Amino acid sequence: MKPWKGKRGRIAAGASVSLHAAVYLALAAGGFFTLFQQYTRQAGVTEVMVYNAEDLAGAGGRDAAGSDEDQGGAADLDSSAGVSGTLTNGEAASPGLDEVGTAADGLTYEFISQASREKAASTGSGTISRPPALAGKPQSASQSGRDSGGTVRAAGPGKNEAAAPAGTLQVPDAVADILDALRKKISVKLSEAKIVPPTPVIPPSQSNTTVITAENMEAHQDTTVQQALQRVTGVTVNEMVPGISSYVKLNGDDRVLILVDGQSLANAQGSGYGRGSVDLASLPGIGAIDHIEVTKGSGSVRYGSGAVGGVINIVTKKGDRRESSLDAYTGSWGMHGYTLTDSGRAGATSWLVSGSLEQREYYAFPHGANTDHSRGDIAKKSLSLRLDQDLTDQTSLTVKAYHQDYHGHGSTYKADPAGWYLTANKPIDRLVNDYSVTYHFKKQTAQPGFLRYFNDYQRTYWSNHYFTRTQGLEWQDNWQLGSHQHVTAGAEWTEDMGTNYEAHYIDKKRHNQAFYAEDALTFGKFTVTPGLRWDRNSTFGSHQTPRLAMNYKANDAFNVYASWGRVFSPPRLNDQFYMTTSRGKITSQGNENLQPEEGYTETLGFQYQAGPKTVLEGSVFHSDLQHVIRWNRAVMPHEAENLDEEDKRGFELTWKQKVNDKWDYEGGYSYIRTKVDKGAGLTFDTTYNQPNGYHAGIHYHSGKWQAGADMTAGTGRNDTYYRNNSYVVWNVSASYSPDAATTMYVKVNNLNDEAYDLYHNYPAAGRNWQVGVKKKF
Repeated sequence: MKPWKGKRGRIAAGASVSLHAAVYLALAAGGFFTLFQQYTRQAGVTEVMVYNAEDLAGAGGRDAAGSDEDQGGAADLDSSAGVSGTLTNGEAASPGLDEVGTAADGLTYEFISQASREKAASTGSGTISRPPALAGKPQSASQSGRDSGGTVRAAGPGKNEAAAPAGTLQVPDAVADILDALRKKISVKLSEAKIVPPTPVIPPSQSNTTVITAENMEAHQDTTVQQALQRVTGVTVNEMVPGISSYVKLNGDDRVLILVDGQSLANAQGSGYGRGSVDLASLPGIGAIDHIEVTKGSGSVRYGSGAVGGVINIVTKKGDRRESSLDAYTGSWGMHGYTLTDSGRAGATSWLVSGSLEQREYYAFPHGANTDHSRGDIAKKSLSLRLDQDLTDQTSLTVKAYHQDYHGHGSTYKADPAGWYLTANKPIDRLVNDYSVTYHFKKQTAQPGFLRYFNDYQRTYWSNHYFTRTQGLEWQDNWQLGSHQHVTAGAEWTEDMGTNYEAHYIDKKRHNQAFYAEDALTFGKFTVTPGLRWDRNSTFGSHQTPRLAMNYKANDAFNVYASWGRVFSPPRLNDQFYMTTSRGKITSQGNENLQPEEGYTETLGFQYQAGPKTVLEGSVFHSDLQHVIRWNRAVMPHEAENLDEEDKRGFELTWKQKVNDKWDYEGGYSYIRTKVDKGAGLTFDTTYNQPNGYHAGIHYHSGKWQAGADMTAGTGRNDTYYRNNSYVVWNVSASYSPDAATTMYVKVNNLNDEAYDLYHNYPAAGRNWQVGVKKKF
């Protein structure tokens, strides 16, 4: 195995080069897009001239000091529209926005919704570009305020002087000729975008983050978190028996941290296969979820050091209004389900309770092959409870509990050219009991804090009897140090306990203490956030995991970001202690001497709003790990071992387009290449289920009707490991709402009845349908 110390110099050099390249790319790209969108032609000049101090006077604020205090002048669009920093009823959360109005990476920002911008444009209150005849001509402060409909910005440091003309950048005729030619080649004319300003939905993000809102999940009639996640570009799932066991992959890696309201659900024992730690089938139902934040690559140091693929944060609903709802559906294979939700507020107390029942008798392979009524049956009950109690204006208490009781059957299969064949049915029982108590303080500030105790328990029977419990204390606080510095710090204590009777380990315990701090420093349009996490593990000692993230917010329409972070992931309990025997011989053997996985991840990406209805996002990533832990099932007994190295690289692109008020579409592509070193150098890993990933969707919404069709596909798969080297799956849905309280819907999954496997030799479900009704009371 290659020693870690021998690679430190190369890693440090590579990180330094990557970060410098990110900064230069950000500056160059930001400058280009600023020039490309805001130039005006000016005869008699020989170079580009900055003729408007708009965001150059200070750090991007309304006044020269860079703050957001109004310096007088015309009415501000943000305040007149009434949407600065808040969301009006019916508006979706901005990407990266959490419950307290901060970005997923801890940065605060102003948010103006698409609806508000369109309303402003239609009423004339939005920013209007100057007529060509006035371009480049001097103008008074009062005239500028009337033309723009926005706040007049200071023209000099610390002064409330008249703003410069609306033509922000003036360029020579020769340069303007080149830029004009480029504009004509772009399908979305930027001249039109200046008349109706691009909606500033691009947040100052420092990560590749996608937000799935409750409205989006309702429009697609999702019933599980997995269905919602699979529409995100680059997301794949390792799925064994559909609806019973599956683990998500981000950036091609199943080392993904899954949180509920910022609290980790990681199972200390690990999964039965791969490096995942949270079974998607054990997560809360859709009825209790407000939105889901999917962050790929290195996450914040506050979330831990083992999230190589990324972080998924499920944010639950808060019961701020009195409402009850019932969702009932039926469908293929004896499937039916019910979800009853009740929420409300009485004085200082609010609540939300969501309970669901789900049943399925079996599931069928594509083309109706080998239907067996005892295979893949489900009987699941779940209950989510959230209580919020306001104590004072600045403090509150939140109590949450989640219960799941699950019974059914998993299966094992044999695959051959003619299809899959059932070899065994295995009963599955699962009990989940999670609860937490959180004290919130500094609630009315932009930097709230919390103190939390949590206790997560899971009991599973699937061939073996597994018991695991994780409990802990978490504290986090935030401070705004001046106008350009935001500090977040916190501490954690956790205890993991695991038992597996058949695998010969009982009450194995592990403790971990952690401290972390992040310092977000803002310099005009540029923000850099260094962070450091220190962990002390009772088994593996102390280690530090630094992270550095940055972004350059060139303007409302363009943001570029980069991040680099160290990884430290200790072995799971099963990796160390799992041991099974058959007829007196050991068949599987863990390894107590395994080394932790170590390495780094890095990401570079951008978000660009090409027009008022068009968004383009892209990123490239790289992760490199040493001492990678895998189970070698090619030897007997099966054993856990450390590989020398694992290297993952890839990129993704996503395009979102709103055609008009009724139609929108999106498309995405991802490429992931994985290499592993088992002692003879890096070679391609043939076990990844989607080297080339594709996603496309088209959606219709008009009045009482909604409909959509979504496609996911994968190519480049190894067809000696998987059943086929490619697959294409279509899911469609439609709904009709005769009134505001009632929605009737129908959906069909795997419409084209594609035969494929996402986990080796475990077939995905064939075509199936659901029809249901949702009623609010």
